[in-house]
Amino acid sequence: MVLTGGWRVFVGALVLSAGVVVPATASADPAADPVAACRSWEYVELPVPPAVRSHGVVSAAGSFAVGTGSFWSMSGSTALVWKDGQLVDQLSSFRNPSWAQDVNSSGVVILTAQLFPAAARWRAGVPDSVQGLQGLPGEHRVEALDINERGDVLGRSDGKPVVWPADSAVPQRVPGTDASWMPVGVADDGSVLATSGGVAHWIRPSGDVVPLGSAEMKAVRGNNAVGVAESKVVRWDVSGAVSEPYAFAAEVLAVNSHGHLLGKTTWGDTELWADPSGSRPTPGVPAYPSLTDEGDIYGTAGTSPLLLDCAGGE
Repeated sequence: MVLTGGWRVFVGALVLSAGVVVPATASADPAADPVAACRSWEYVELPVPPAVRSHGVVSAAGSFAVGTGSFWSMSGSTALVWKDGQLVDQLSSFRNPSWAQDVNSSGVVILTAQLFPAAARWRAGVPDSVQGLQGLPGEHRVEALDINERGDVLGRSDGKPVVWPADSAVPQRVPGTDASWMPVGVADDGSVLATSGGVAHWIRPSGDVVPLGSAEMKAVRGNNAVGVAESKVVRWDVSGAVSEPYAFAAEVLAVNSHGHLLGKTTWGDTELWADPSGSRPTPGVPAYPSLTDEGDIYGTAGTSPLLLDCAGGE
């Protein structure tokens, strides 16, 4: 994937751009779309080291998944990284336990410390790759919330929305925002989704803003945001274009970068929407699920990390 632009220097304050009111379309070709083809899943319980008490999966992208655990016989925490269903790395913390927040498809993980607010970016499988993320000048309470494919990290410094560019531990202030704004996610093109007073906005690194209107935003993946507006589940792309409502969807559970939705219907069943027009049942989906572009579903059953591996068509 070639990504252009990005978070480097902010110019000016907020500049409002008119949203384009045309249907947003998914980027995947249905004929080659693994999610559209997926009709069944195989259950795989992800391995956990014997000394670790797992707290399940918190995020997944591509072939990677990340979760957090604690230890049975000592204090501290450990971030667990799985690839293709196998445990490939873990990072343990003892003085200041930290919790995994998100991962991208390159295996870059973001973590936020529990006791003394601090954040880090870590490339799983690469020794000595933990990078502490700084606060704004004079600020030390930081947290990491979301990561995009390039490795840009969205978070907060003393409550203010910031972005740490993929190649830097120095934060960039999200222009025109303060601690009253709620950051939601960062798109692959670097746009930040944030809300203020119940109104959602895409905020670009340049300071340009695309208002999306009153909405309860749930998730960002790729260049798509999914949320609830006027009691309907819809998707917005970074231009502000909005999709048709996802048919009979009532609750968002997870979304992938193509805009495929895992959610609950108005009658309470968990289903998968390859496009907004229709859905199919997904049996036994675990709690706190993540949906990858390949149609795999990760989540937590009790405290056990679980993969529902897309097995293709029937």
